[in-house]
Order: sequence, then C-alpha cells, then structure tokens
Amino acid sequence: MVLPSKMPQLADLDLLLSVEDYGSVGKAAQAHSLSQPAASIRLSAMERRLGIRLLERSPTGSKLTEDGRMLAKYARNVMHAARELLEFGSGSSLSESQRLRLAGSPGIAENLIPEWLSRGGAAFGEVRVEVQTGKVDSLRELVRAGHVDLAFIDGWCEFGGLVPMQSREDMIVQNICEDRLAVVVGSGHPWATRQGPVTTQELADAPLVVRERGSAIREFTEDLLGGTRGPRNYLEFPSSEAIKHALAGGQRVAVLNVSTVRSELADGRLHWVALECDMPAKPIYAAWAASGPLSVHARELVDIAAKKGSPLPPVGGVAGLGSDVIAEANAAKTMYVRSSSMETMT
Repeated sequence: MVLPSKMPQLADLDLLLSVEDYGSVGKAAQAHSLSQPAASIRLSAMERRLGIRLLERSPTGSKLTEDGRMLAKYARNVMHAARELLEFGSGSSLSESQRLRLAGSPGIAENLIPEWLSRGGAAFGEVRVEVQTGKVDSLRELVRAGHVDLAFIDGWCEFGGLVPMQSREDMIVQNICEDRLAVVVGSGHPWATRQGPVTTQELADAPLVVRERGSAIREFTEDLLGGTRGPRNYLEFPSSEAIKHALAGGQRVAVLNVSTVRSELADGRLHWVALECDMPAKPIYAAWAASGPLSVHARELVDIAAKKGSPLPPVGGVAGLGSDVIAEANAAKTMYVRSSSMETMT
C-alpha cells in the first residue's frame, strides 16, 4: 500500500511516547537530544497532520489527551514492530532464549535491576538484556501487550498513594520485597550528627531538594509537609542521581528511597536522619504476562531479586548516625520481607 501523507513518522511517535512517560515535553526532548522548541514543533505538526489534539499543555507539564493516549497505545505496537524489523535487517535477531526484555520503575531500573543482573554473573553472560523504564501504567501496558518479558514495579502510583498490585487473568504478580523512604543529608550537614529526630516543621523549613512535579516521591513529600508552616525553599531535579549530587556537598535535605542511596549511606557520603513520624514502606513487585510461563532467564532474575531484594546498608556502615537513627534503621530492616514463592493477591 502507498502510505498516506498524514502517516506519522516513527521518530515523532517515539517522541510522543516519551512525553507520556516523562509527563513533560522538555524532558522528552532532552531524552531525544532535541531542544524543547524543536520537540514542540514536531508534536504540533503531527497534531495538524492527524487532525486531532494530542497534548494538554500546562505550566506544570504536559499530559496526553484521550486521543493522544489512544494513539500512544497503537504507537507502542508500531515501535515494537519497528525494533524487530531493525533486528531482522541487521542480521542480529536473537532467539527468545538469548534475549531478556525488562522494564522497571525509574528507581528500580537505575539502582536495583543492574545489581540483580550482576549477581546472576555468568547466568546472563550469553543473553542480550534490554531495560526500559516508565510510569506504573506504562509498565503494566508493556506487560499486557507482551512487549517485555518481565517488569519490576514499585507500589507508588503517580499521585503518591500505595497501589495494591493484583494478579489478574492477563498478568501475574509476585511480591519481591519492600523499599522505604528516608530523610537524607550530606556528611557536612548539621543533621548528619544529630542525636534526636527532626520534626516535620524543621523539614519544611529546611532547604529541600525534590523530584519533579508529578513524581511519587514529590507528591509524598508535599503531603508530608502539607500541615506545616514555613518557607518552601527547594531545588527541583528530574532524577535521584542529580539530587544525590546536590546533597553530597551542601546543606540541603531530601526525601529519597533507601534503595537509591544505599551505597552513599554505607560509605558516609549521605546520612539517614530520623524523623518524628514514621516513614512508609512501599512494596516492589515483579509482573509478567499470564499468557505463558517465564523464560528460564526471567525466572532466574525473579528468584535473584526475591532473594536479595533491597536490603538496608549494614548499621555499622552508616557512619555518623545517632542511636535513634540506628534504632530506626534496625527497625526498618525488618520491613524488608521477601516472598519465598509466587504470591497471588486478590
């Protein structure tokens, strides 16, 4: 068939999917090595060609319209087919037994999946592993559509609430472990050697480093401080890595997942600060399509993840913590409960 002139370009569809994942044209543009104006022009041109409105733009970000979400659903299928076509054309197509397609929430993809793969050692030496990331709904859709073999999803939704993942007819879920949120500071911060817990008012008054609006941790932090009074002096970054760099040499404070700062806590670059109220734990799940069994390598990775989980750093390695914080670390350590078998939640 002769393709109609309004057929979207693959690169533009890929850009639209990134806007859906990041919730921002600017962040999507950065991921594609484009300027924000250039990305906006390409998306607007696609809207004109298709004759539909794809994005709802606002000062806090961009989200897809109902038509945009429908197009994105088809676009994921198109991009998956395009990748397979490229593999075939380059002669590098691998059998399913030699390929492991993974997805994960951003913090899991950056901090836990690499560790779990490295613990597998030679078991993954002959396998091509592909890892992608996205928000909770995007990861679920990847699993249901069969675009990934396995996804690791944390239990926070985009608005900061706990999401009770459930096994359904089209998807199987296994509980892996629990992660935890913590207030952290750099080694030069006065709170690094503080003996007692800080109050939520003190946290609200502190110069904060936070994630972008719409992220689960940002929503939780704002909810935590919602009842306090005081100036909201903060830096905003789109990744936990950037936040850790901002904390290491300064006087700022952040709320982060323990799994993302384990090595920094262990070597003393960052310090865990006790807070007057309890910080929540959040579950981490493995999810895969119910249409068939896991591959050998996917099953092995699930077993490694369930065995190793996301342990807290050894108390002795968390330099500079007071007795109250050490007690909290020990208490939190008991929260890391891993499942010994597949858990079907109803």
